Amino acid sequence: MSLKNFIYFIILSLLFIACNPQEEGRRKDIPKDQIPTEITMLFITQPHCPSCKQLETTMKLQKPAQLISKYFHKKILYLGEKIPKNLTPPNGTPTVYFLGYKDELLIEPMIGEKDEASLMMFLEDALLEYKTLYDIDLTLTKKDNNETNSTV
Repeated sequence: MSLKNFIYFIILSLLFIACNPQEEGRRKDIPKDQIPTEITMLFITQPHCPSCKQLETTMKLQKPAQLISKYFHKKILYLGEKIPKNLTPPNGTPTVYFLGYKDELLIEPMIGEKDEASLMMFLEDALLEYKTLYDIDLTLTKKDNNETNSTV
């Protein structure tokens, strides 16, 4: 094999490896029946927190409220209460952690009040990361379940 052919072979091999979809991020070690059917939103708040109240108001707007009610389970804790060991304690409020299997952090925590567009971005990112990690698209499985229930 000439040097030229060898270089072409190496380049094509590297290109083939680079173009193949990677499954590094997928969690295949978890049985499907143990993967949660909703993403947990761990909402850290405190009394008399205006930013917390503003974020809760934003969560009640039509688009975020629809996503939250369908695909998320909201759990509220007050600043200082015990949070899962694998999470970095919040520096302030509001802080929202998006959690999957055994309180696994899906995306970086959402800190501070957000407008509707920013909140939607976090919600959609959490859904995408869930899909990537567990190879389950909640938007399809929930839709299928709702259609099945409505036809029965």
